[in-house]
Parts: sequence; structure tokens; C-alpha cells
Amino acid sequence: MSNRDLEALTSIIVLLFVFAIILTPVIALWIYIILQNRKRKRIRERILSTRREIIGNKRWFPARYASQQRFDSWFKILPWESAGILVTVTGSVLFLGETFSGSLVMLQFAPGNSSVHWLGKCPWPNGAVSWFRFDTADQKHYFSSETGLLVFGSHGSTKAMYDEANQNFGAPAAQNW
Repeated sequence: MSNRDLEALTSIIVLLFVFAIILTPVIALWIYIILQNRKRKRIRERILSTRREIIGNKRWFPARYASQQRFDSWFKILPWESAGILVTVTGSVLFLGETFSGSLVMLQFAPGNSSVHWLGKCPWPNGAVSWFRFDTADQKHYFSSETGLLVFGSHGSTKAMYDEANQNFGAPAAQNW
């Protein structure tokens, strides 16, 4: 093997090592995204099967939830802390969810104790998704639609969730921006 061949082989090995170092975080991020998506899907399936008596044949939407503390936090990987479904009925909206640590979340909103507000896109630090919010006497609760693996395309489905809740609350219609 000549000196030139050895240099070429060494260069290829170094280049492959550099590519591996660069791609490792990207691959790890994709693995994390895929696992989180599966977890959110299992949460929704579990809620739909165990809460069938509450849900019945009412209209429901797959949703992501963030408390005011989580939404306002600057240091987070994902802006939501819970996955579940938003069930709409005349005079009430019910969120049935579960945090990623397994704690159940059940929130009920009615025009007498809360109001609903369209936020739209709230990029930093809350992702490239659209949001709406329920305000109660002492807290704010944030919701976005479940979009699957990636967060892109949440605007239309989140607006549909808001519009459905809005029918029960008499809030202004969401602007389509």
C-alpha cells in the first residue's frame, strides 16, 4: 500500500467519523420524535377505550395540552406536557388526557366558569404550532391539535377545534392567519 493510498484511506475514515458525529444528534432527535408520537397515540387510544362511557358518540378532537406554567417556560424540549382528546358538547368542553409521566388530566370548561381565546402561532418558545387558550378564574390552559409525527400543519386543525369550542362559548371567530 502506497503512502498516497494510506492518506486517502485515512481521509475517508476521518470523513466518515465526522459525518457520524454530525448525524448522531439528528438521528437521536428523530428517534425521540418517533417515540413521543407513539406514546401520544397510545395515550389517545387508552383514553378512547377506558373513557368510552363519557365520550360516547360526542365529537372529539386529538389534542395536545400545556398548562400556563409549561407554556410560559423558556426551557423545554416540547411545548406540551400532555396528550389526549378534547370532547365538545353543548355548553361544555372536556379535555381527557394523560401526561407523559402517566398522570391523568381531566379538565372541564363551561361558559360560566371560563372563556376561550384564539392565539394562533406562538413561535418561540412554543413551537411552530397554532394554539388556543381557555381562561378560568385562576389559570390558563393551552391547546393545540395533534398533528402526528411533525408539528407542521396544525393551524387548520387547531382552528377547527377552537371553532367547535367557540360555538359553546360565544367568543369571536378565529382569524385565519
